[in-house]
Amino acid sequence: MSGISAEAVEILKKVTSGMVADALAMSGIEGGIPGVRPARGFEDAKIVGPASTVLFGPLTPDTPKMTMYRAVRKSTPGSVLVIDGKGQGGHFTGDNQGECAKRHGILGTVVYGGARDIAGYRRMGMPLWCMGSSVADKPPGLGIVGHNVPIEIGGVRVKPGDIIVADEDGAAVIPRETLEIFLDNLKVIIEIEDGMEEALQRNAPVEDLEAVIGKKKRSKG
Repeated sequence: MSGISAEAVEILKKVTSGMVADALAMSGIEGGIPGVRPARGFEDAKIVGPASTVLFGPLTPDTPKMTMYRAVRKSTPGSVLVIDGKGQGGHFTGDNQGECAKRHGILGTVVYGGARDIAGYRRMGMPLWCMGSSVADKPPGLGIVGHNVPIEIGGVRVKPGDIIVADEDGAAVIPRETLEIFLDNLKVIIEIEDGMEEALQRNAPVEDLEAVIGKKKRSKG
């Protein structure tokens, strides 16, 4: 994976999106995308990869025409498609686009908005995260206004190349420039989780549990 060591990828594949969000919070960064969850049938899916972003917004006469298919084909194989649908309930992707993305080598799709053809996505095995299923189309006048540009979804900034970790809990974003300090903090989170598991197994006093979980508040940022 370009720009990310194989070791970092393996570490990220072993942790949850919640642990990623905790490690980011230690540096004062909000990385968990609110409202996004795995589509039905993808509760066991897990992906780690760089973001390829698609920005939806109001179309103007000067907006260059772009379709999702063109955005997919212009994305780097091995990336995660992140679609900024402004949190709207209408659908911003369907299974034909999913098939195109899968054949192009896209790892999965994360939609800050609705999606349709969930059964089709499930049949082809193309991991999908979204805010919900919808047969209603996206709002009229809304179209693609940018590809591989910075976006902000649910208050979380996503830039092309930022690392997406998505699993049954949802999706989290690791800013590429913070990867080194993030990994340091992630090691701390892993140690805290191991410590909490040990404390729970021995029925430790509440004070011990609070002391373990309180370590998450330390910032190394």
